[in-house]
Amino acid sequence: MKLIAYEKTPFQVHFSFHRLINEIEMFVKDNSHSAAKRVYYEDLMERTRQVPELSVFVNEAIIAENRDLINELFEVLFPKGLQDNEIKAISMPFQSLMFNHTRRFRKIIDESGGNYDMEIRNFSAHQYYISCCCIIMNSYFDCDFDTSYPLFVDLPDSKGIIHHYRVLYNADFVEVFPTENALMLTREDIELLQDNYDDLDLWIKYFPQESWILRGFGIVSLVDVTVENALSLLKENFLKTELQREPIGSTLDQLFSSIFKVPNLKVGFTPLEFDRLIQIETRDIMALNSYLIDDDSREMVMSAQAYEKVVRQEEYYAISDVDKECLLPEEARMCKHLQRRGIKSCLFSPLVISSGIEGILEIVSDDTRAIHSVNSRKLNALLPIISETFERVKTDLLNHVEAIIQREFTTIHPSVYWKFLEEAKRNYVESVIEKDYYINPISFPDVFPLYGEIDIKGSSQLRNVAIIKDLVEQLELLMKILASAKLGLGTLILEKHSFRLTAYLRELQTSFYSGLERKIEHYIKEEIHPFLKKEEELFTVDLLKQYLSHIDVQFDIYYKYRKIFDVQVGRMNKCFSDVLDMRQKVVQQVFPHYYERFKTDGVEHNIYIGESICPQYSFDPTYLQNLRLWQLQVMSELMCTHYRNNVQEAIPMDVTVLVFVYDTSLGIQFRMDEKRFDIDGSYNTRYEIIKKRLDKAHVKDTDERIVQAKKITIVFVSTNDLEEYKTYLCFGQKQGLFTAEIDQFEVEDLQGVSGLTALRIGVNLDFNIDSFDYDNLMHNFLRDHYLE
Repeated sequence: MKLIAYEKTPFQVHFSFHRLINEIEMFVKDNSHSAAKRVYYEDLMERTRQVPELSVFVNEAIIAENRDLINELFEVLFPKGLQDNEIKAISMPFQSLMFNHTRRFRKIIDESGGNYDMEIRNFSAHQYYISCCCIIMNSYFDCDFDTSYPLFVDLPDSKGIIHHYRVLYNADFVEVFPTENALMLTREDIELLQDNYDDLDLWIKYFPQESWILRGFGIVSLVDVTVENALSLLKENFLKTELQREPIGSTLDQLFSSIFKVPNLKVGFTPLEFDRLIQIETRDIMALNSYLIDDDSREMVMSAQAYEKVVRQEEYYAISDVDKECLLPEEARMCKHLQRRGIKSCLFSPLVISSGIEGILEIVSDDTRAIHSVNSRKLNALLPIISETFERVKTDLLNHVEAIIQREFTTIHPSVYWKFLEEAKRNYVESVIEKDYYINPISFPDVFPLYGEIDIKGSSQLRNVAIIKDLVEQLELLMKILASAKLGLGTLILEKHSFRLTAYLRELQTSFYSGLERKIEHYIKEEIHPFLKKEEELFTVDLLKQYLSHIDVQFDIYYKYRKIFDVQVGRMNKCFSDVLDMRQKVVQQVFPHYYERFKTDGVEHNIYIGESICPQYSFDPTYLQNLRLWQLQVMSELMCTHYRNNVQEAIPMDVTVLVFVYDTSLGIQFRMDEKRFDIDGSYNTRYEIIKKRLDKAHVKDTDERIVQAKKITIVFVSTNDLEEYKTYLCFGQKQGLFTAEIDQFEVEDLQGVSGLTALRIGVNLDFNIDSFDYDNLMHNFLRDHYLE
């Protein structure tokens, strides 16, 4: 066995034993030692003098011819009593030639195959060359370059188990001399090298190859650090900050084999509850098998005794001889399962994290008594690392899943979050373990829809009024600005713009049509504003400031009355949304359901309720009835709130409320491209078509809109639910929420839709909305309905 050599080196290596010989000769001259010892060493020195090459230059041929003499010479440094304990040999630092091995070193060589070449782990030719240069600088130039970083070699034993050894060098018997090609370094040269470790060419420049002589011999020692190194590698693999794409299951097997000194150990993990997705996925990411799970039944096969010991008492459970344990009735089922898996001995340990027992760590071997209660104690040093890793992998998994949800699905309502979580976890795990993966459709069949909207009555007309007021005021201000201009070279241009603005003002005052706004704004942006900017000094400063204070910087439009309208609408919508969201938190506690809302010139909402959204609960029609009653009450509250707040607003606004009742269940599916839920199936699209056409619909055979200010309109696809809603309205009338009249009428035929029926009722705007009892809403209704 020899160390792998490097092609480039600053040394000419001259093996010589002169320093050791000098030490022994000084020992002989010292009269303080016993006569017998001096006689022995005098004889040894006499025989050594007969081979003068030992003090000058030793090569492999001389070593082979004088092996016994050399071994005897080195007994001073290699005591016979330590031959079976120490792992030592003679070698120059980082050189390939190695001889005079101790018996333990020779045994390691023989078990590894005899000709096994040792390679220092993670030690490159670059590091080697600079380390040699540092030896020269420390020895010859009296520097203090610390090169004591740990060096390791990995060697197999006769069983194929990899052992890890730390390499130590003793250079007490080494001298360094310059050749004629060596360069003498200045302090500046040394400092330059100190700052340029990565520049190998620079080091070769100052230390040319073979320009220095390394004379003497060194002692290389190996220290078995298999357990410590395996623990370090375990931490390195386990405690990385990012989940790795490479599975670490096979790495674990090798590390555990080194630590237990048992070949072909296998490491597995069984979740405590096999149907818990997060534990199974953690195991899959780490590429760990489960040796306690029966492949056919998909159940954990574990004896009551083992379960009590591992799970209840949180202790180890070792079986050194599986075949023998099969004879015990209470262990037979588990051990026969292990036999079928080829397991002869095993160890089960609880894997505990902060939230409790995560599962069972399994260490198995196909050799009888390879694992037993004594060596199982080695797990004490490993379990903290493994537990921390499982905790981190679990946290990383949840973080990545959350990121996928946010990326793929945007914000998800809590009632359906579980479905997205389930799909995102599956998607992520399959991507980590390099399976083909794709996003499955997220859908919920057989859900009952509820739709409602509160809208500003005549919002388009109110917006047009604001647009016209903005344009009129803008044109008038611009005409004043142009009229204030100082006469000069631009008089003709001023007149042209003034005439054009006057014509637009007259057109606005006589008739307003959709294209006029765009035409005026385009003219002002493209011609007036550039002219004002270019000839700014011609105009009155105060008028310009007044005008520019109402110009929206982003869109370059006059934004005064439209801003008042938009701010007021925004404030109203925020109030509607806040009340809806707050009331939703209460009704979600009755039965979880999907809820979403949208802001337009008002707020509309969609609700879907059914067992597929919350499969852990049994769905009953009473939950749908509760939600319908809740919807009527909360929409009434929104209307009352609006009219109380609108008194203080700049623009008087009326609102209408529309509720649409569909008579059958339908399916919804998440649209990946739109990042929202939509109706699933062509038949169910009728529901969406009706929704979009209702708010502009009229009462049949009249010009009257079905929605009216200060009233709630409820539209039905069929009369199946009509009587149910009448009972809700009667209940509200008894409370004083609704006025006395209930109007029933037919809705005009819409494009592709006919036969719609509607109820309409006024809301008592003076009702005390603080008296609403949402917690007991259905309870109060049922009591009133059945006990009247």
